[in-house]
Amino acid sequence: MLRCKQVSDALSNGKYWDLPLRQRIGLKMHVCLCFVCGPFNRFIMLMQDTTRHYLAHEQSDAPPSSMSLSDDAKKRMASSLKEKS
Repeated sequence: MLRCKQVSDALSNGKYWDLPLRQRIGLKMHVCLCFVCGPFNRFIMLMQDTTRHYLAHEQSDAPPSSMSLSDDAKKRMASSLKEKS
């Protein structure tokens, strides 16, 4: 099993999902079982996963569905802007 220092070094060096499968499994097992560094390293892994998903959406051409507006909302925004100017 990995030591806390090895896990922290692996996570601080960048993207843990680029590690070989065997190392990734060992890293995740350590983070799940270790009460010393587990909570902190779980947070680091969450931030790296969030960044990876964000970058994947940024690289795609279509905006995420949560960012697209309905036609009605677009018309209301346009009319509101016209009223203010």
